[in-house]
Formats: sequence, C-alpha cells, structure tokens
Amino acid sequence: MMSFVETIESGSQIDSYRIELPVSRSGMASVFRATDMRDNRVVALKIPHPDMEADPILFDRFQREAAIGEKLNHPMVMRVYGGEKREKRSRVYMVMEWCDGRLLREVLSHGGISQERAIRIAIKVLDALQYIHEQGIVHRDLKPENIMVDARDNVKLIDFGIAGDNGARRLTYANFTSTLGTADYISPEQVKGKRGDGRSDI
Repeated sequence: MMSFVETIESGSQIDSYRIELPVSRSGMASVFRATDMRDNRVVALKIPHPDMEADPILFDRFQREAAIGEKLNHPMVMRVYGGEKREKRSRVYMVMEWCDGRLLREVLSHGGISQERAIRIAIKVLDALQYIHEQGIVHRDLKPENIMVDARDNVKLIDFGIAGDNGARRLTYANFTSTLGTADYISPEQVKGKRGDGRSDI
C-alpha cells in the first residue's frame, strides 16, 4: 500500500499549496517545490513520511525543526514560515523558503573550487553560524549537503533536522543514533553522545 507522500503528484494541492515537483527524499521526509495559491509565492514543502509521524521521538524532532526554523531570520539561513496555525492544516508539513542554487556538495563535485572561492563561501557560512549560535541554536549536521550556494556564491544553511536549541528541553536520544550527524562530519562530542555547542559546528 502506497503512503500519502508516494501519492503526491505535480498539480496536487495540500491546503493552499499546489505541488509543482518533487525535490528530494530522505529516510524521514520528502521535499516538494510548491506554490502558495494565496499569493503565488514559491515555497518548499517538507512532508514527513507516515512512519516518522508514528514515532514519537522522530515526530517531536520534526516539530522542533519547524519551531527552530520559524525563530531564525537571516539572509544566509533557510527560513521556515509559520503563517497559519499548524493545527489548522490538513496534515503535518513544514513550509520553507524556496532557495535557488545548488548544494555545496554538487559544486565541489565538479572539479573542486579555487582557494579564493572556498574562502569566500566559508566566511559566509561562518557568518550564518555566528547568527544561529547567537540565537542559541547549534546546527549539529553541518556538511556540504546542507549548504546551498547560488550563482553569486551566496549561501543558505538548510536542514535543521537534528539541530539543538539551548532554550528547549533536551531530547532523549535512545535508539536515535543513526540521525545524530553524518559520519564524515560529526564532531567528537556528538560521537560520545553529548549535546555539543557552537564549537561542534565550527
């Protein structure tokens, strides 16, 4: 039996959002490019898979990602729009800023980049990190797959799925280790199961 996410096609409508095309799919959610029919704004909809909604820990993580995104407002951080009350939606999803550009991983895979360009991009990533750290947020999964780069080398930090919020209660991470960071980039303190802070991102 197909899940709800698998039945979504171009032209489908979820509340006021018309689905344009699928963008990405992970083990926890799928992202679609969509248009808000109320004002024709292009957005990205992140829709969790049914098994994620059924898992209290994963579902709590998704809700926290949305709450973290809604409190951040910086040109180099992907925005999450609150707008209408979540309880009024027909199902659970996240409405995010649509960001043009390519993942830094894709940029790097095409023969690498110059030292000057690397420094330019790194400085912008650090500016974004400084901002989120000042808001009490730690990304905790910083990697080329979670950094968007546009044609002018402006960046966007994306995917706050395992971010930490110093102002929120600590999650219990039992049986949740597979999503606590990417092996090639995870910080030593995260490997040890510690919460970490801004230095983990650096």
